[in-house]
Amino acid sequence: MNHINYRKYSLIAISLISLCLFSACDEDEYEEKIVGDDTTQKVYLSNGMTPMDFMDLTVQFNPAALPEKVEYKVPVRITSPLSTDITVTLEMGDLETVNAYNAKNGTAYALPLEGTYEFTKGSATIKAGDYVSKDSACLTLTNFTAMDLSGKYLFPIKLKEVSDEHVALSTNMNKMYCALINNCINVDPGESELGNGQYIADRKWYIDSTPFSYDCAYLVDGKDANDNTDKWLVSGYDKDVTLVFNFKKEVTFNGISMGTIKAYSSEANVKNVDIYTSENRTDWVLVGSKLFPKPDRIKNNIIKFYTPITTQYLKLNFLDSWRMESYGDYLIGISEFNLIKWPE
Repeated sequence: MNHINYRKYSLIAISLISLCLFSACDEDEYEEKIVGDDTTQKVYLSNGMTPMDFMDLTVQFNPAALPEKVEYKVPVRITSPLSTDITVTLEMGDLETVNAYNAKNGTAYALPLEGTYEFTKGSATIKAGDYVSKDSACLTLTNFTAMDLSGKYLFPIKLKEVSDEHVALSTNMNKMYCALINNCINVDPGESELGNGQYIADRKWYIDSTPFSYDCAYLVDGKDANDNTDKWLVSGYDKDVTLVFNFKKEVTFNGISMGTIKAYSSEANVKNVDIYTSENRTDWVLVGSKLFPKPDRIKNNIIKFYTPITTQYLKLNFLDSWRMESYGDYLIGISEFNLIKWPE
């Protein structure tokens, strides 16, 4: 039976330096490499760390600049070095194993989409005297336009054949699951101006959350606005400030404007903010984050999205501000909040 029995793992720290994944070589990865009297040499797949049959890669991009390709580089290993070179060929596994993987591990990876993957290098060679191949098989992902830009996919690959008839394929370490996590950031990180953008006139919305505020004279719940102008002065002492907006209906916009105010004779401009949307106010999806530079004057903080957003619920999580108080306290001052539409 071509089965690798192992009792001890040596964990290897690996670094994701680029979009390619690399495995380190560890000749002492297993103490025991045989089962009973079976001394057949075997090739197997392992990334050198736990879980040994799993590689994951998070790809961050924006809708205006999709990745051209992403590569998984997968080495192959052998239980003991040989005196000659051998070549090992890999192939895509049964896509239905993705469902089995999800059921076993409580994950929700999607099946690979046809036309988004191929082996641009389907084999790797283990040189004489080595435990691991110096080159790698390469699974290449392309055609991101066909994918869910916020989706998670799992690509199962497996051993296919080995060039030496005296070497067998492992039966229990013959698969590798390559996970892709698309992280599409829809926020323009640069400094944005209103320009020819227009504020959305429909203001029939309110804030669902009421953050802590030192000063009750400032509006913190959005329900008693005067002249359609909403003002907040809220504190982030010991916790982040979070504002949740309910627009009462789905609204499409491609920008946000937050006017700033002076708090106690000093600016309280937004510094960092995370932006989320939701269809039900329970499950939130991160749209992106924005870091605002320290202002030299009071001005609107504007967030511009690469592609329009349609949502009923919007959550802004303010991590800090440029107005810091003692004991780690900070203040957020927003004189007016508006949604923006820019012409196409």
